[in-house]
Amino acid sequence: MNTYGKNSRKSFKILKLSYKDLLIFLIPCIIFLYYLYIYNPGIMTMDSYTQLHQIATGHFNNWHPFFHTFIEMLCIYVYPSPLSVSLFQITIFSSIWMIICKYFRSEDNNKTFILQIFFTLLISLIPINAIYAITLWKDILYSYCMLFLCFLIKVMLDRNCKLDYKFVIGISLIMAFMTQLRQNGFYVILLFLIILGIYLFIKNKEQKLFISIPVMTIIFMLLIASLNMAYDVEDAEHDAVFSKTSHILADYSLNIELEDSDRNKIYELLPEKDIKENYDIYLQDSISFIANETPFENDKGTYIKMVIDYSLKNPKHFIKYLFKSSAMVWDITRDDDWKGKPYYDVNDKGGNNFFTKYNHTPITAYENASNVNFGTDQFNQLDSFVDFARDNIILDSLFNSPAFYMYLAFIILAFLHILTKSKEYYMVYTPNMINIIIIFFSTPIQDNRYLYGNLLVCYLLVIILIYVLSEEFIKSKSKVSSR
Repeated sequence: MNTYGKNSRKSFKILKLSYKDLLIFLIPCIIFLYYLYIYNPGIMTMDSYTQLHQIATGHFNNWHPFFHTFIEMLCIYVYPSPLSVSLFQITIFSSIWMIICKYFRSEDNNKTFILQIFFTLLISLIPINAIYAITLWKDILYSYCMLFLCFLIKVMLDRNCKLDYKFVIGISLIMAFMTQLRQNGFYVILLFLIILGIYLFIKNKEQKLFISIPVMTIIFMLLIASLNMAYDVEDAEHDAVFSKTSHILADYSLNIELEDSDRNKIYELLPEKDIKENYDIYLQDSISFIANETPFENDKGTYIKMVIDYSLKNPKHFIKYLFKSSAMVWDITRDDDWKGKPYYDVNDKGGNNFFTKYNHTPITAYENASNVNFGTDQFNQLDSFVDFARDNIILDSLFNSPAFYMYLAFIILAFLHILTKSKEYYMVYTPNMINIIIIFFSTPIQDNRYLYGNLLVCYLLVIILIYVLSEEFIKSKSKVSSR
């Protein structure tokens, strides 16, 4: 088996920075800061306004994970503007990317550095990366954590799973963050910890990492979750099982044969008229937000059993439903009737409707917030470029499509496997693959943000590929010169 990085990377020091590291850091940082200057104080949708409003009123709920609201609150305490959150995200991405490039670069190999510079510039100029860096969504920090977790797995593999306590704390902390940054993050990390535990048990039984990493992750997760009690966070989280069950049953009531008793049971959740007026295969929230949750809570087992029974009786329709409702997962090109977007570039003032319904006090500081430079020539020029990259089907498929980057990642992984004779690269992609599978079964809307990790982890694999090919080239060149 080839062991690229297993020896040379052991001496890797994050804090020992060179001009090369600073240059890698500055490229995305400067480009993203320009976007922030134009879109100051950042991009905000209804989700963003909801959290900002909670911070302003001091009344918190877990409609969105409170940990992310807490992070935004800390940023706003430092500087009282959503701008501070955008700056924090830009710094996080630029730092993670600098660390990744530093790790996969021999300081005496300038060709690798040049390729890293070129690729860093390329991904920084792709609008989705800049726009996401200044968009106030929990999905952005979650995806950055996904990128860093996959990188840490590669470091772990390079060290033959012989890890010090600092590494164990670091990787456990990142996984704990992910469980608290997005609702599905808990299930992603839970499944990954099972796989990781089995792998570590096989590879390094003596160090008992298969116990220490899961235990540390759970401890950190509970500590973070305790913030909910400290800030008296109200439970307003939407039941994910209820949301998916109501959407599937609405689909079944329209498209397959049902017994009259079962059909009437569905109509207790959603009247027939509401289903016909609101059902959309690409938008789960159009049904789950208007469904009556009380009958479901009183008879949850019956409704879940109904989904299972009719799915088994109609497997073709169930598979068709899954693939169509989660089209973003597998379809490279975005269809016109998909609900959701790759990214948003105009602040959603309609988010104020949420304030009236769910919050206690109106806060004018965050309501009707607009971009400072809105309407200027600079804004219009950049915004036109951003819109073109999103609305052009070719550019959207190449730069924004989660499915495209998933397939590209599969190709790179297979190539790395063949080139290095190592299957361990598949382990690097495992957390993101689990995320893809969970999103496939639970996509609420065709927004790319849920699978932004696909893009970031694929970028990581490109950097790994550059390093491996560069090392292979040096090795073959030294063999020729020694003859």
